[in-house]
Amino acid sequence: MEVHEVTLPVTGTREGAASARRQMMNEVRGWHCGFGNDELQSAEAVTGELLANAVQHTSGRGTSVTARLEGGWLRVEVRDQSAALPHERLTHADAEDGRGLLIIAALADRYGVERNASGKSCWAEFDLTASPFHASRTSSHQPPLRRS
Repeated sequence: MEVHEVTLPVTGTREGAASARRQMMNEVRGWHCGFGNDELQSAEAVTGELLANAVQHTSGRGTSVTARLEGGWLRVEVRDQSAALPHERLTHADAEDGRGLLIIAALADRYGVERNASGKSCWAEFDLTASPFHASRTSSHQPPLRRS
C-alpha cells in the first residue's frame, strides 16, 4: 500500500478546527485506498475531537493536524504548543462537553499523547485491515491519558 501524508495548520478557533477537519478528510478520501464508510466516519469523528480539544484547551498557536496512511494504518495526529496533557473527567449527563476522550477511545484502535520539545502530540490510529467492529481498542502509551 502506498504511503500518503498531509499536514495542515489549524487556527485557534472552532471554525478553524472544523475547517481543518473537513480539509483533512477530503485529502484522506482523495487517496482512494479502499477505506470503508465506517472507517472514514470514525476517523472524521476522532479528528474532530482531537482538534476540538486542542482549540478548546490551548491558545491555538502552533496547532497542526497530520494524517498519515502507511501499511494499512491511518494515523491522525494533532500537535499543539501546550504541555498540559488531556485527561478524562467526570461529566454530568446534561453537559455539552467532556466526552471527547471517551469517543476517541471507543472509535480508535490505538491512541495516546506524547510530550515533545514544543508542547505535545495527541494521536489516534485506525487499523484499516481489521474488521470495522475490531474488538480490541487499546492504547499503546501507558497510561495514554491522565485520570483526574
